[in-house]
Amino acid sequence: MPDHLKVVQSWGWLFIPDGRCIVLIDTIHMLPVLPGGSVEDEDHDDPSATLEREAAEEAQLALGPAHYLGYLRDETSDAYDGIGPRARVRMAASVTRIGASAIDPATGATMIRLLAAPHRIVELFGWGEQGRRLADAAIRAARDLWGYPEASSSAVSEIPLEGGWA
Repeated sequence: MPDHLKVVQSWGWLFIPDGRCIVLIDTIHMLPVLPGGSVEDEDHDDPSATLEREAAEEAQLALGPAHYLGYLRDETSDAYDGIGPRARVRMAASVTRIGASAIDPATGATMIRLLAAPHRIVELFGWGEQGRRLADAAIRAARDLWGYPEASSSAVSEIPLEGGWA
């Protein structure tokens, strides 16, 4: 990533050992999202720290070390006025713990936490070929770094409110 781009967001493909990833449904806006969010001062411009903090706040997830996948260059977003071109980083990480469901302190929402195969996530989000390539990179990272298989099921399941994965 070019040094001149300010990183403003970090989002992640967060894997459990069977190769599925976490998807969140924002219950205020009813939008599906991957865990992650905006870089804050406490993150010290570290996208890994942002992802770790956001995953804990939004979904009560603990993560292993994150792996950088790439970034999206953002020239047009109104959310970060005045800072010029910026980067939205994409990462992959393994989930080491899923805690009990709780309210996100930043938004006041309780996220619905789902598990789905990465390619199913791309289909559900309508991300097309670019999204599929990103999912493929995340799947390769999960396989090569953590020995996780590629999830083949198209089913989407909800994470129990008490935590853990099923």
